[in-house]
Amino acid sequence: MNDLPGLFDNLDIEISEEDFVVDQTANTPVRGNVSRATTNQDFKIDPGKLARASSLRFISFGSGSSGNCAYLGVDTGEGSATGILIDAGVEPDVVYGGLRDNKIDIKKISGILITHDHGDHVKYAYNIVRNNKHMVIYTTMRTMMGILRRHSISRRIKDYHKIIYKEFEFNAGGFVITAFETSHDGTENVGYAINTPDGTHHFVIATDTGRITERADFYLRNANYIVIESNYDLHKLMTGPYPEYLKARIVSERGHLDNTVAADYIKSIVSPRLSHVFLCHLSEENNTPQIAMTVMRDALLAKGLRIADPANPLMRDDTDIALAVLPRSNVSTQFILRHK
Repeated sequence: MNDLPGLFDNLDIEISEEDFVVDQTANTPVRGNVSRATTNQDFKIDPGKLARASSLRFISFGSGSSGNCAYLGVDTGEGSATGILIDAGVEPDVVYGGLRDNKIDIKKISGILITHDHGDHVKYAYNIVRNNKHMVIYTTMRTMMGILRRHSISRRIKDYHKIIYKEFEFNAGGFVITAFETSHDGTENVGYAINTPDGTHHFVIATDTGRITERADFYLRNANYIVIESNYDLHKLMTGPYPEYLKARIVSERGHLDNTVAADYIKSIVSPRLSHVFLCHLSEENNTPQIAMTVMRDALLAKGLRIADPANPLMRDDTDIALAVLPRSNVSTQFILRHK
């Protein structure tokens, strides 16, 4: 039942757009009783003033229905990195510990990108920003309204909210970011295309989606690094203990991606520009890392690709692509993402 959304639902709260006051001139969140969320058009970065990114740093703190959170940072090669978090469904102590272990300063993380309003993606968002007041929460207005409606969470979370819009670029953590439509049963669901301003690195995450949408396809085809959902093995799901209504929800177009669907899709778009594929949001009951890895690996081998050792998925001269499964409940290694 862990794949069911709304573990912390509170449907008695009524939220309206009047709860949000937009200040078109503000560039930082206003801490107070009334949120003054800004639009993404207000965010400005001058790429000419930024050092060229030599590599990206990527860490997953958890990936699955028990909690999702990841870090992506841009490393200029000068011993420093800025970055963002993606989702906030993992206990803060785990996130903070993972950052410390990898010598990443949380003060240089600008905020949290939220993909949708299910509890395994947002449970700890307010806790993190409340204790790190330099950070903000980037999400659409509908998703923020869904968070407030569905969960027992402080309404002051709005004080840390910066409104973003699908298909409109915004800047955060040293990146140029675009949210795009995914297909899931949250209030509103997005993936993120996260690029360095100099155009050298293109990172795309598409999680919690029952199908690859047209807009997700557009961004995934242009990615150097992909994080894609590989949620379930169809045979395990259909022969497992889940009730029929839950099985139907999972396999629907607004549910999750099957291993084979994810693998066939990556096989169809793979090109020399794609160097890393990470499989995320594996079901504990209906999948295993070994099954998901085998299905994706076989699909890539069928294309004639040489795949990096999954125990050390970094690019080498004798490999074409790196492949790894993100752990459900543990902090991953720090992946250094750079072009071959």
